[in-house]
Amino acid sequence: EAHSLEVQEMAIEKAKAAGAVAMFGEKYADVVRVVDVPGVSMELCGGTHVSNTAEIGLFKIVSESGVAAGIRRIEAVAGAAVLAYLNERDAVVKQLGERFKAQPAEIVDRVLTLQSELKASQKALASAREELALAKSAALASQAEAIGDFQVLISRLDGVEGGGLQSAAQGLVDQLGEGAAVVLGGLPDPSDLGKVILVAAFGKGVIAKGQQAGKFIGAVAKACGGGGGGRPNLAQAGGRDGAALDAALEQAKGELTAALG
Repeated sequence: EAHSLEVQEMAIEKAKAAGAVAMFGEKYADVVRVVDVPGVSMELCGGTHVSNTAEIGLFKIVSESGVAAGIRRIEAVAGAAVLAYLNERDAVVKQLGERFKAQPAEIVDRVLTLQSELKASQKALASAREELALAKSAALASQAEAIGDFQVLISRLDGVEGGGLQSAAQGLVDQLGEGAAVVLGGLPDPSDLGKVILVAAFGKGVIAKGQQAGKFIGAVAKACGGGGGGRPNLAQAGGRDGAALDAALEQAKGELTAALG
């Protein structure tokens, strides 16, 4: 014990000289335990210790992360806990192999392939929805209302993402002419009232009248609990209240009628 205490006392004096005491504002007694790896690190320590690493047995690092500037944390399992850890991971690999009909070494490649296939399918679906939006919007041109020298079209298109609505709105403006003001709104997923998309497309004549699509659609989106904006000729906004969509479109129609009449 005397020898052990002497070693600890020598260690604390060495630690004091190295500035290891009173770290992070903490206060320590005159004697503390110090772990010193010469040339690598000297640290105050209050953890569990062994006389020899053989006492630990298996040692598996399970995570490594940053906890502060210049400080990394390593977490690991040791001893019998490693066996339980590996058994759990082995069960997961076995289930994945059965699900994907692949050997353990083939699982990663199989997952990457499925990800690529899913990405391609999502891209094809988005393209199909955009084409559907264009097809639906083609029939809307006849519903445009003449307000002075302008053509105003306000309509609802559900089941279409933002890109599709923008393409549809711009296509209608091109079809109706420079005096066209088109506002389209809808729910990308009709079963989800928590996501609303609104798009405005204005022709050059409408912009010359002082109207800007970005500012206009942003104000309308507030009625659906959202906001947004964009360019003077084409802009998109979003909202979180699908139940308020119809009222928001009516608001858009009233404001455009008053502004262009």
